[in-house]
Amino acid sequence: MPKPYTSNFNAERMAQIYIDVLRLLQLKRMSRNPKVSARDIAKQIGCDHRAISAAISTQAGLNFHQLIGKIRSNEVAQRLVDPKFSDYTVEEIGLHCGFSSRQSFYNAFHRSFNMTPRQYRLQQLSKS
Repeated sequence: MPKPYTSNFNAERMAQIYIDVLRLLQLKRMSRNPKVSARDIAKQIGCDHRAISAAISTQAGLNFHQLIGKIRSNEVAQRLVDPKFSDYTVEEIGLHCGFSSRQSFYNAFHRSFNMTPRQYRLQQLSKS
């Protein structure tokens, strides 16, 4: 039986790839590009896209699309309660954070927070 792809890397290398992925997606804001792919990230890091997938899987227990959805959802959540974005609709915020459609935005946000973005905004605003 062939070894899984993840066995080609040691734990330290997997952790470094994962850190590099997070750096590009969050700090370099590549997550805001709705068309960003694991291949795009791999080119930036200088490794194979399968290594990206394997690193995300071993480090976070997610696939690439789940990770990017979580990053985008967290950014949306921050903006939903930021007074600077109070005039923006929930959908405008989601699209600005990199979601390509309203449906993908709502699905990812609900997976991350177990509520809709509107419910989240209302709940957070009622706390303050």
